[in-house]
Amino acid sequence: MTDQVEEIKAKTDIVSVIGEYITLKKAGKNYKALCPFHSEKTPSFVVSPEIQYFKCFGCNESGDVIAFLQKYEGMDFYEALKYLADRAGIILQKSSFGEKSFKEKLYQINKFAQQFYHYILLSHSSGQKALSYLKNRGIGLNTIKIFQLGYSPDIAFAIKKFIVERKKVQLADLEKVGLIYFKDGRPFDRFHGRIIFPLMDHRDNTVGFAGRILPDKEKLDLAKYINNPETEIYHKSKILYGLNLTKKDIKKAGSVMVVEGELDMISSWQIGIKNVVAIKGSALTQEQVKLLSRYTNEMVLALDADIAGDAAAQRGIQIAEKEGFDVKVAKIGYKDPDEAARENPEEFKKAVNSALSVWDYIINYIFDKNKGTTGQNKAKISRQVVPILASIGDKIVQAHYANLVAKRLGVSVEAVSSEIVSKGSKEAVKTGDLILANQADKKDRRTILEERLLSVAFRVNPKLILKKEVSKLFTTPFSKRIVSELKNFFALDKEFDPSLFAAKLPRELLEGFTSLILKEIDGLDDKLENNKYALNNNALYKKEMGILVKELELSDIKVKLENLGIKIKELEKNKDTDNLIKTEKEFREMSKKLSELEETDFKGIIL
Repeated sequence: MTDQVEEIKAKTDIVSVIGEYITLKKAGKNYKALCPFHSEKTPSFVVSPEIQYFKCFGCNESGDVIAFLQKYEGMDFYEALKYLADRAGIILQKSSFGEKSFKEKLYQINKFAQQFYHYILLSHSSGQKALSYLKNRGIGLNTIKIFQLGYSPDIAFAIKKFIVERKKVQLADLEKVGLIYFKDGRPFDRFHGRIIFPLMDHRDNTVGFAGRILPDKEKLDLAKYINNPETEIYHKSKILYGLNLTKKDIKKAGSVMVVEGELDMISSWQIGIKNVVAIKGSALTQEQVKLLSRYTNEMVLALDADIAGDAAAQRGIQIAEKEGFDVKVAKIGYKDPDEAARENPEEFKKAVNSALSVWDYIINYIFDKNKGTTGQNKAKISRQVVPILASIGDKIVQAHYANLVAKRLGVSVEAVSSEIVSKGSKEAVKTGDLILANQADKKDRRTILEERLLSVAFRVNPKLILKKEVSKLFTTPFSKRIVSELKNFFALDKEFDPSLFAAKLPRELLEGFTSLILKEIDGLDDKLENNKYALNNNALYKKEMGILVKELELSDIKVKLENLGIKIKELEKNKDTDNLIKTEKEFREMSKKLSELEETDFKGIIL
C-alpha cells in the first residue's frame, strides 16, 4: 500500500492540484495564496513544489496533496488517493487497498438507485404519469436526461428486485443511504410515488435524493417535497443543487444566481440562465458560501422568501458578505423563479440582470411596505430597518445606508447611527463575539537565530549545516534533531532532495521542517523578489549565513562571559588566587573576541 501511495504522490504535482482550486502566485521557489481554510487579507498560505507540501502560517493547516484534498474537498483518504490515481493514470491495486471506502460504497448504491428511478420515469409504464407532469411543467426530455430525473413507483418496496436482488445490496446499507425505512419490521421505499431529483455534490457523486409528490396526491396529508435524512455522504448544509453541472458557467459568468428549489433551478437553467444553483429553503450556509467562493464572488438571490423579513435569509447574506461576496437581489414579480421562467423568461432574465444591491432592495422593501410620514410609520420603519443596518459588517457600507435611511426618514444621521450602535451592542451581549486567533508560541532570541540559520542554509546548501564550526552552534532541541537527521540523510544519500528528506523525517519534526522551508525569511526573501538581486540570490543567502553564524557565536561568548564572571566572584570569595588568575585571563581573551565580533557589520538581520 505504502509503495503505491508514494508512486501516486510522486506522479502528482501539488502545485498543479491546489492551483485548480485556488489562485497561486509565484513567490521565489514557492507559491503563495490567500488561505482557503480561514479568512485573511494578506496571503499566508504557501505551497512548496520542492517538498510537495503546503502550510498556512495564519491558521497552521499543513500537509501533503492528500491532506489538502481531505481538508478542502472533505474526501476521506481512499477518495483522495483514488482521485489522484485517476488523475495520474494509475490503477489502484485491490491487493493493496482491499475494498473501496465506505463512502464509495454508499455513492455506488445511490448510483444504482438513480439508474433505477431514471429508467422507471422514461421507459416503464408506471412512470408515464410523472413524465407527463414534468412535460406539462415545461421540462424537456433532454433536460430530464441531463438532470437524471426519475420516478419511484407507488408501491412499498419497488427497488428490491433491482438493487437488492440484482445488485446484491444489503438492506442495512439501503437504510444507511436513506433510501428505505422500516415500519413494523418491513422495508419501505422512502420516496415511493414521487418524482425523483438526484442530489449530486460538486464532484458528481450522487449523495442523496429529493422527492416530489404528483398533483393527484397534493390533497392528501403528505409533504409536497421530502429529502434524504442526513447520512454519511448527504449533508443538506453542504449541497448546492445543480452545481456539478453549472460550476463552469458560474466561473465564466463571474456570478451565480441562487434559487430555493430543484424546479426553480431546472426551469432557470432551461431558459438559458446556466449560472444557477438551488438551496433548500432561504438560508445559505457557511459551507455553501465557501463552496461558491471557489467560482465567483458575486451572488444574485432569486428566492421565494420575503428576504426583508426572513431572519434565516439575512444570516445567509451576512455569511456571504463576510466571505467577500457582492450580494444582489432580483425582483422577479412572480411567485417563484420556476413560474417566472415559464411565464415570462425574457422579463425574468431582465430582472436578474438588473438585480439591486441586497441592502438597497431590503430598505426599499421596508419603506414601500410602510408608506407615510407619520411618527407611527417612522417607528415601524425604524424597528425593521435598524436591525438590518446593524447587521452590515462593512462600516463604510453601513454608514452609507445610515445616511440614506436618515434622509428618507427626514431625521439626523446621528439619530440613526445611535440606534444602530444601541442595537449592535445588545446583539453583541446576547450572542457574544467569537474571535479565532492563532498565536504562535513565543520563541527566545536563540531559537529564532538557530531556525533562521537552518532556513537560510537549506536554501543555499544543506551540507553547510554539517560543517563543524556551524553544527556546534545548534543548541535548541529542535535544531539539534534536524542536524542529526541531516547527518543520517547524507550518510545514505549524496545529493539533497528536500521531498525525500521530508518523507524520512519523524512526524514530530515534519511540521517544523516545513516551516523552515516555506516561511519567508524576514528582510531577505523580499530582496530576492527585486530583479536587482535575482541573479545573485546565493551570494545574498551566504552573506546572511555569515551574519547569523557570527550572531550565534557572539551569543555563545556572552553566555560564557556571564558564567566566567560568576566563577570569578566565587574564586575571589574563596581567595583561590591561582585559578582566579587563569579565569581572569580567559575572561579577558573572551572579552577581546567579543569586541572583535561586535565591530563586525551585522546589517540584514531582522529579529
